[in-house]
Amino acid sequence: MKTIMTIVLVLIAVLPSPGRAEQSAEDIAFAAALEARLKTLELERQNCGRRLSAAARQQFETIDSVQRRYNDSRRGGYTIREEARLDQAQSNVESAVDDTYACVKRIESERASIKGILSNPARLRSESERLRNELRRELLALLTDVRSASAMLGAQSNYDEFVLKLGAIGNRLQSIRSKYAIPLSRGDHKALGPPISDACNALYATSGEWKRARQAAEEVAGTQAALAGAGSWQLEFFQRRLTAAQRNYADAQKRLADYKGTALALVQAATRVAQEDSQKERTLTVNR
Repeated sequence: MKTIMTIVLVLIAVLPSPGRAEQSAEDIAFAAALEARLKTLELERQNCGRRLSAAARQQFETIDSVQRRYNDSRRGGYTIREEARLDQAQSNVESAVDDTYACVKRIESERASIKGILSNPARLRSESERLRNELRRELLALLTDVRSASAMLGAQSNYDEFVLKLGAIGNRLQSIRSKYAIPLSRGDHKALGPPISDACNALYATSGEWKRARQAAEEVAGTQAALAGAGSWQLEFFQRRLTAAQRNYADAQKRLADYKGTALALVQAATRVAQEDSQKERTLTVNR
């Protein structure tokens, strides 16, 4: 009996707890993703010199073309345009050399960092957690931009500023997808990310409808001005055009209202999800 109890105690001590087992599986998945990234970096490294190859080939063709013309000419010397072409070709090569060097340096730096992480289990775990936390902060920052754009849309105050804001949102979204590809692929914050992405897509769609509504309004205004200055024999023609323009404007406004309502609702839904997520994070922090 004593022997059996000893075996049981040893097994309890050796076997990982559910939390540790889960963390271990997560570490394994993260390591696999990093290994896959190493293979991707090798392919990227092979492409670093593509621009340099193209620039060198273009320079050769430029020199060959200029020298052929020079050899066939009796007056001698290069024209101003030919000298400019040669200078530009040389500049392109030098720029491509710098880009190639920067590309290789960036890839080698990332490779060294990944290999360092893979060789250190503690660092692997901390890096995994760091990426998860950073991704959450970036998603919340993205949501802040989305809510700002939503306020502009709700007021329909300035279309140009709204478009600029959407451009900034698109850049941030692209940066998140690129920088945090690994945590996204393993499903980190999957409750938070999709609602924000849906809100972004809805805002993009509404931007197009807002633009069409503005164009329809301009068409109505232009037709009204033409009607006001038309002669008696043109009144019927411009009146028909105005009626069609007003109908088009009404349809555009209705579509904009529908898209706008959907976008604002999705932004509100994403905001609620973020608030619930923040509450869960606070609870976890207190319980640690």
